Amino acid sequence: MCGIVGVASRRDIVQSIVHRLTMIEYRGYDSFGIAGLVAGSIVVEKDVGSVTEAVQRGQFSSLSAMQVAIGHTRWATHGVPSRVNAHPHLSYDGTIATVHNGVIHNHLEIRRELEAGGVCLRSETDSEVAAHLIANYMQKGATLLQAICWTCARITGEYALGILCSADPGAIYAAKHKSPLVLCKHDGQTLLASDPVAVVDPETDGMTFLEDGDVARLQADRADVFRVGADGSPVPTRRAKTTVIDSVRGSGRGSFEHFMIKEIHETPTAAKAALQISDESLRNALPRAPARPLLLIGAGSGFYLAQIGQFLITRLSGLPAMALVSDEMENFCKVDPTDTVVAISQSGETFDTLEACRWVIGSGGTVISVSNVPNSTLERLAAYRLQQRSGPEISVLSTKSIVSQAVILARLAMEAGLRDGTLSSGRYSALLESLAHLPDVLRTVVGNTSAAIREVAQRRSQVRNWFFIGRGLLYPAAMESALKFKEATYRHAEGMAAGFFKHGTISLIDPEFHTIALVPSRLASPGMHMATLASVSEIAARGGPVIGFGPGEIDSEDRKNFAEYVSLPYVDEEVTDLVVQLVVGQLFAYYCALDLGREIDRPRHLAKSVTVR
Repeated sequence: MCGIVGVASRRDIVQSIVHRLTMIEYRGYDSFGIAGLVAGSIVVEKDVGSVTEAVQRGQFSSLSAMQVAIGHTRWATHGVPSRVNAHPHLSYDGTIATVHNGVIHNHLEIRRELEAGGVCLRSETDSEVAAHLIANYMQKGATLLQAICWTCARITGEYALGILCSADPGAIYAAKHKSPLVLCKHDGQTLLASDPVAVVDPETDGMTFLEDGDVARLQADRADVFRVGADGSPVPTRRAKTTVIDSVRGSGRGSFEHFMIKEIHETPTAAKAALQISDESLRNALPRAPARPLLLIGAGSGFYLAQIGQFLITRLSGLPAMALVSDEMENFCKVDPTDTVVAISQSGETFDTLEACRWVIGSGGTVISVSNVPNSTLERLAAYRLQQRSGPEISVLSTKSIVSQAVILARLAMEAGLRDGTLSSGRYSALLESLAHLPDVLRTVVGNTSAAIREVAQRRSQVRNWFFIGRGLLYPAAMESALKFKEATYRHAEGMAAGFFKHGTISLIDPEFHTIALVPSRLASPGMHMATLASVSEIAARGGPVIGFGPGEIDSEDRKNFAEYVSLPYVDEEVTDLVVQLVVGQLFAYYCALDLGREIDRPRHLAKSVTVR
């Protein structure tokens, strides 16, 4: 969840490394730092807050020229955000600087050993021990490369390390285990980053992804990669270069105030890209007649999409399916070598999802990935890759990526159903036709309906407690919308099944506790439509204000139970209407957060890519 960059060059790279840090600030922004070599000594500049704010106040303007440097943006795991806890960390003798992503599990044990040897640790972090270990091994006679390898063999947990040493002034080093690191060459320099976005330039011809157990030495004109051998010694190795995909390249906000609203406006394009995935690649992804249910896994929004996938695959293909939270998967099921798992992650670097996939693969199972980031760790683990191609998503709150995932899961279910004969050609054609209209429908939502949603948000943004309710496919949509709302607004929100609501939760209803009801189409789901309205009536009877998002055609008597109601451009097909509701939930969260003055693109305590346990 933190960000790492490093540059080895023959010219001054201060502005370059600062710029690259701002490009991955969405991965962590409670503190930041840069370390570089100046006249043979390591100089460190670090502080609390964001890199962007530091640039605006000219904090880096006094830095001397550097030709090698490492940088970091932090999302706290150990120790509060503070200057001393910010990376880079210096070794006790000042010769080593390190930046670290991940968690070093045995850091307390190592800390006690170092302190017993007279080393004074300055920070509360787990990360600092790496710098001291490397310096300690070198003091005992190891070369720098050997000391890094021994350090990697000593620490346990997950790590991506960027390392600078005054004894090797023309190079930076990197080490990786379960946290991503990528290398590339560009314009006479070699670059290191935890996210390809930070190092990809128009002239970049390829990237090299380090694998677990790799250590690399980067100079301006070359990069040498080693594996840590069984005895802790470096073993030279080679890593293939991967072609850069255009969708990795970042872009600015344009005329939009925030990346979040820009990316909501890009949902029609994301839906269109998902619809352009070939039928054949989707048709052959899911197994025929599996012996056990398909497993769909994800974390956060990824889990709610997994639930949507469970609904769609079960109902459209007839294949048994079950959604599980990634970080609880091992506690809820056993994996068989015949199992197939569909793993959903916007970043492709979600730690809990990756660990579940590694467990599945180690048990002989098969992983299908749904990810928006080409060449991510998830994609490289998976046997079958479904690339969203939604383009970079910079806002921490995932929007267009979720739309893409919902469309891909629907098409995955449709193609398997058509292949296996469990979905009639007539039903398939109707679904396909409705999805073909989806980009235009979403343009109507973000271009026209958003004004009504914004007006409701402005009137209701001060409400502190919310329920989001839905039935069928709109049940996981309600949970996803509640998640988006609390992420953006810092207000309490719960999503739940409308039928479950009356079993205890309804006791919380009063005039101050508001409810968002996602109302399904009467034509597409007549039973669920009436049942949802019954739930709304129960809430209204107890004095609870209900905001409705749903079809325009609704009886006047039913409409009386809503404090406010926004008619949506439904097409009376549940899959398409589901996606409309997902985008409406994003818009409502955005406009409430805007009215509250929240830090929308970078909500407190959150990061875009959750790469820690």
